[in-house]
Amino acid sequence: MTEEVPAVSVRRARATDVPAVVALLGQLGYAPEARWVRAWVCTGGPDDRCLVAEAAGRVVGLAHLHRVPFLTESAYRARLTALVVDEPARSQGVGALLLAAAERTARDLGATALELSTSNRRRRAHRFYERHGYAQPSRHYRKAVPPDGP
Repeated sequence: MTEEVPAVSVRRARATDVPAVVALLGQLGYAPEARWVRAWVCTGGPDDRCLVAEAAGRVVGLAHLHRVPFLTESAYRARLTALVVDEPARSQGVGALLLAAAERTARDLGATALELSTSNRRRRAHRFYERHGYAQPSRHYRKAVPPDGP
């Protein structure tokens, strides 16, 4: 069941938001260390932005993006590394508000595109991004490179 979400605003995350950010990332199945999240929220570099959606004084969503140079394009892209809305606040426009704020932020950072990855199992997320004009122009591959590996 969804609850009615009061007026929502988007702002940069603050240190006091760290517990909410960690909890939201937990809803996606991640378990980041609070100290790691705090470092990015409080001291992230000039290429990072952590945004939160707030309703009635409570954090109900987050978006994190990072600007990356692409030598092949002589330009920057922004990478959306996380976007999550609190379960009771989903399907009420909070995600769209965060995505629009992330797109404006990417533009403000001088990026020419905003890209993201989403798990193959997150079908609702796929539909959400496609409704907002995102396409899948390439495949995304990943390989772990542990510090003690070859």
